Formats: sequence, C-alpha cells, structure tokens
Amino acid sequence: MGKTGREWTQIYAIYGMDDYQTPIFLLIHAIIFSLSSVLFLVYFDSICSSFEPILPSTGFARFAAGFTGSVTALSGVCLFYAAGNMFYSSVALRWEMAQRMVATVNDWSTVKTALDVGCGRGILLNTVAMQLKKEGSSGRVVGLDRKNTTLAVLRTAGMEGIRHSCN
Repeated sequence: MGKTGREWTQIYAIYGMDDYQTPIFLLIHAIIFSLSSVLFLVYFDSICSSFEPILPSTGFARFAAGFTGSVTALSGVCLFYAAGNMFYSSVALRWEMAQRMVATVNDWSTVKTALDVGCGRGILLNTVAMQLKKEGSSGRVVGLDRKNTTLAVLRTAGMEGIRHSCN
C-alpha cells in the first residue's frame, strides 16, 4: 500500500465505515449459527432420535445430525470471518483505491475544481485535496452526496485542517 502520511487509526477515526448495517447483520447471524451449533452438540442424542423416524437407519440419522451441526458451525465461522473482514478492509481498500486514482492524474497544478458526485464519507475528496495542497494548487474539492442534498465544499487546497460534510 505504501506510506500515505497518515496513521490508520487516524484514517479510521475520520472515515469510519459507510455501511455499518451489513457487518452487524453478519455478526448477529454468526452468533445465532454458533449458538445453534453448540445446541446441536449439547442435544446431539435428542436430535438423532428425532431424525430416526424419517431416516432408514440409526447410522444415517447420526450422520445427518452430525452433518447438520457441522455445517451450522462452519457457517458461523464463515460469517464471523466475513464480518471481521468487512470491518478490517473497508476503509483500507477505499483509501488505497483513492491513492491509485489520484496517481493517474499527471498534472494537478492545472486543476481548479474537482467534483465528486456520491462522495460518501469523502475518502477520495480528502485524497484529492491533499494532492492539490501538495502540488501548490489553489483548486478546491467539492462533494455531492445523496444523504446530504446540499453541495458541500470539502476543502480548499490552501486551508488548514480537513473538513468534510458530505455525509
């Protein structure tokens, strides 16, 4: 990823997560699947005996109960992994993508205004504003987001500090 001049704790403090509902949803379901797999383990004999009337043999009923419990446990583990991955990589990947997008522009000194429609929390806006300031441009960065219907000026390249109100 390379050095960007900011610590990750500061980046997470500024941007957080855009869609926190999805990882929360995954965590809740991971907990439910984990508890279900523990219940399958605790009540294994009862579950086997409930499968016996529908299945042809006792061995097949035990296999079906064990298989169901195993799949439930593995699903819980996968959901925990997916939620953790979303929490960990969401901001880092967007920051890296913004850095790559900014690197594709050859001459930032001629840029007067940059508009980001659908700016979200402003990761790309902040990256562009930092690049404009680094190049000595007097340009400004503007973000427009559906969540906030007003046009929000993120930062003029000469300003100190970073403000973003596009969320």
